[in-house]
Amino acid sequence: MKTLIATIAALGLSGTALAQAKAPARPADPATLQAAAAVVAQLGLKAKLQQQMAQSIAQMKTGAVMRAMLAQQPGFVPAYQANKAKFDPVLAKAGAIQAEVAQGVVNQNLNGVINAATQAYARQFTKAELDAMLVFYRSALGQALLRKEPAVAAAIANANGQLIGAKIDAAMQANAKRIGAALAPLNSNPQPAGKP
Repeated sequence: MKTLIATIAALGLSGTALAQAKAPARPADPATLQAAAAVVAQLGLKAKLQQQMAQSIAQMKTGAVMRAMLAQQPGFVPAYQANKAKFDPVLAKAGAIQAEVAQGVVNQNLNGVINAATQAYARQFTKAELDAMLVFYRSALGQALLRKEPAVAAAIANANGQLIGAKIDAAMQANAKRIGAALAPLNSNPQPAGKP
């Protein structure tokens, strides 16, 4: 459920970002691009993205991501529970392939993401604003923010999962009949009303 909430939040943020991205962007001059690149470097964006991707890829290697994907298929969970010894090595092998493919995509595209981040900063901020950001992020307070921000973000994500995620799960379970009824027209073998 935490993944669902994160996905929904990301979609909401990406929708906001898309709306902002459609606004006319001013072209960035070389000095502004250089300042933007310095901000992106100071923020350690590349290392942060590499770390996030490495964690995701490590999960893939174990087969956990493949198992989560397959768990959406009817009958998979009972079959998996009945024969973990058979499934786990196969899922790990498939997960290793998945991780290898994902790592290749990351390797080929990470610098493009960093370039896009640099362009985004250069379009959204003036050179003077970027220079001021650099001064801040290089200050003791800015360094403390960069150092402590991951812990704050983790605490927020944890609170979100506990305070909202668990309640969404419970609310979905409480409304399973309503959701099922809404999805009933998609059932290829509809059951008569009143029968589960």
